[in-house]
Amino acid sequence: MLSDPRSRSRAAVVAALLLGMVLGALVLRVAGGAGEGGESARLAEGNATTSPTPTTTPTPGLATQVTISSLNVLGADHTEPGGNRTGWASGEQRMRWLTKVIQANGVDVIGLQEFQNPQYQTFLEETAGTYATYPGLLWGKRGMRNSVAWKVDEWELVSASWVKIPYFHGTILRMPVVLLRNLQSGQQAYFSSFHNPADARGHAAKWRKQATDIEVALVNRLRAESGLPVYVTGDMNERDIYYCRMTSGTDMVSASGGMNDGRTCAPTRPTYIDWIFGSPETTFSGYVANRGPRIRKSTDHPMIIAQAELPPVITPTDCPTPTTSPTPTPTGSPTPNVS
Repeated sequence: MLSDPRSRSRAAVVAALLLGMVLGALVLRVAGGAGEGGESARLAEGNATTSPTPTTTPTPGLATQVTISSLNVLGADHTEPGGNRTGWASGEQRMRWLTKVIQANGVDVIGLQEFQNPQYQTFLEETAGTYATYPGLLWGKRGMRNSVAWKVDEWELVSASWVKIPYFHGTILRMPVVLLRNLQSGQQAYFSSFHNPADARGHAAKWRKQATDIEVALVNRLRAESGLPVYVTGDMNERDIYYCRMTSGTDMVSASGGMNDGRTCAPTRPTYIDWIFGSPETTFSGYVANRGPRIRKSTDHPMIIAQAELPPVITPTDCPTPTTSPTPTPTGSPTPNVS
């Protein structure tokens, strides 16, 4: 990541948003889509290091297990008076039902979309401190609509960031990217939650394309600069198009399976607009698009759930002793799973 020396005011705003945390105002300059919406073709990241060193002692040689999910909870305003979902329960009640499903499935990390303040407050009450979320209220009461939540007895926050993504009519929204550390294995990984615009307020294909360009560029930048695993969750409002662009533009694989060999692109059927992607060192299993009774009466989306496993973290003591001399100067990106 690159520091941002261009704007003291930006640093001041970021500092205020993060409520006094010690900040480095950073910017990722990665080209997104070409054409209209030049601002949407940039990735802007604000970073706050919160746990630079592990708070627990990792177990050497331990694989990392994580149950990961993506869920569009159907924003509370859809079922408020005047909303477009007449007869549905309130956002608060629907979130109570969804939280029970999240907990029953043992979800460790989840990307949430349309997660509005009434639902955020309900989630906090129902989970009673067992989950942390980002951004929470750091961006105001409307800012948590896209959030990442994680179990605090499994993962700890290393840094919290955002990416600018074009939404309805090209309006720029910040969407979260967090770097988490597994408390048992010491593995670090990036998790994000995106919501690309639907056609509900006009044809939005060009904005989805720009959003996808940015998401692909972000994955490649994080992979190249850190070598760490990256996970993308979200409601992308595209099926085959998004799958094929993400898997051809990055080394990511879908939790649902599928194939893209550069000539043929074939996502697994049935295909949904809600996705989980992960770096290729991930072994995915147990994929399900859950449309159980509580989910059906709470949201118009399935709850996407999968189990992910990462190999043990590579540490210097795991590396073989060089048999030749002198030792070559390291080049290139870090090896995946090197913290």
